[in-house]
Amino acid sequence: MSESDGRVGDSGEQPRWRGILQLAIIVAAIVAAIFFARAPSREFLEIDPELADARVEPTAAVIEPVATRASHKVVLTGTVTTLGNVTVIPEVSGEVVWVSENFRSGGEFRADETLARVDAREIELILANAKLGLVAARENLRQKRDEAARAAQFMAKYPTRDAQSFLGTEGFLGTEGTIEKAEALVEMAKNKIALAEISLEETRIHMPFDGYVRTTLLSPGQVVERVVSPVGTVYAKHQLRVRARISAFDLNSLQPVIGRRAVAVADGRAYETVVERVSKEVDIETRLGSLYLEVLDQETAPMLPPPGTFADVTVEGPMQDDVFVLPESALQIGGSVWLVDGGRLTAYTPASVGYSDGGWLVRAFDTRDGIVVGRVPGAREGLGVNAVAAGTGQ
Repeated sequence: MSESDGRVGDSGEQPRWRGILQLAIIVAAIVAAIFFARAPSREFLEIDPELADARVEPTAAVIEPVATRASHKVVLTGTVTTLGNVTVIPEVSGEVVWVSENFRSGGEFRADETLARVDAREIELILANAKLGLVAARENLRQKRDEAARAAQFMAKYPTRDAQSFLGTEGFLGTEGTIEKAEALVEMAKNKIALAEISLEETRIHMPFDGYVRTTLLSPGQVVERVVSPVGTVYAKHQLRVRARISAFDLNSLQPVIGRRAVAVADGRAYETVVERVSKEVDIETRLGSLYLEVLDQETAPMLPPPGTFADVTVEGPMQDDVFVLPESALQIGGSVWLVDGGRLTAYTPASVGYSDGGWLVRAFDTRDGIVVGRVPGAREGLGVNAVAAGTGQ
């Protein structure tokens, strides 16, 4: 019984140790794999002792600019606009009987050109009657003046006689009123003619300026109502403006900005402009202000950009004294530059003026042994470098 129990115990211990042994082998394999994966390769360990002792300094190309006088340019994005669109509304009610070919969307018209006509037959009759009324009023005035002249002659000839008896015997007693009233009737008749002529002129739709038609849906046969029915939208020619957004920094760099010249490129054409005014507030979201530029020589331009066209605006800044014109390759992160001072790199942030066609404009400063242009491998503060003049290749 005891031998049997001993064999059973041995068979139970054997699987337990076997499992432990397998687990230990797996753990050892994992540790070995991690060790060999992180071990440095032989090629990094085998370094030439002579090279290890040598000090290798990267080459830095440097320039030594000369202070000069220059102006920067500010490039902005703008939109072509006008001083204001004009809504065309007829001044009389009635049926449209004629529309000019120039009064179409995109059309061009001249000042006082007739763009459309409203039926004027009723007003023409009113004008004709007013003219007849003037004839009658003038005839009445002539009679009153003739009566007064006759009465004066009668009194001079018969001073003791009553002039009224003369008028009665001559048959003029039926004509009522005085000369003053007759003169007032003449003036009233003239005013009626003037009013009728104004009404007749209002049947002609026209503008007091040269301009362009933005939109219109007017056509013959259409019935319009006075001061209620808009029939189109136009804008004055030669009143184009360019509105360009600008930051406070750029705006300050252009002061004085009013009257400053700029070039606006719209639809592939360049237009000379001048800054006319500046917005007095900034956009609450973008924090940008606006420049308003007048397009110059609009009268002689063969083609003008329509409102709503995007434009690239380049504003010429004021001349600045004592500035460096640096190539853009000198610009580093954060608007800084690398200087070489005693064979080592040192960072410096110059006062930026802006950009011009020649490069980046900054206030003149002490360049030490030169300003680095291009890239220096591993550039950092205090790095030893071999400074060479840019372009020498040495």
